[in-house]
Amino acid sequence: MAFLKNKWALAAIGILCWAIAASLVSGYYYYQYSDLIARLEKSKATINLGIDYGNGTRVWYNGTRGLTLYDAMVDAGWNIDGTSYGVMGMYIKALNGLEESVSDYRYWGWWSWTDYGWAHGGAACDKYVVSPGETILWYYSPTDPTTFEMSPPS
Repeated sequence: MAFLKNKWALAAIGILCWAIAASLVSGYYYYQYSDLIARLEKSKATINLGIDYGNGTRVWYNGTRGLTLYDAMVDAGWNIDGTSYGVMGMYIKALNGLEESVSDYRYWGWWSWTDYGWAHGGAACDKYVVSPGETILWYYSPTDPTTFEMSPPS
């Protein structure tokens, strides 16, 4: 009978040690997560964000803040219609009420200003982390129907 009492005592001590270790690990990861969220909130970049409707109308929203390009678009107050494809990101179908036109081969694409001119964005807007002072333009681009290459903004 003494053997059974020792077995249950050892099991109780084992469970107690596991509970203490699990609590410490959970607390550590919660602290790390909270710290990361606080640092990300502080690091929201200020960018120059524009929209070109393809008809000569171009509107700039300078001083827009966001961690990602999508966050900056929301901060600018845009009406965004898009579809999320999970890890691949969001596909933008319409901005501020202007929808893509499959029949006219006009689609929304974002472009970043570089030393060499406009460069087409290489990521989905909700996956692209902006840099402070960056200039980004959403352009309702005419697209070549054979190659599907978008024309850059002028």
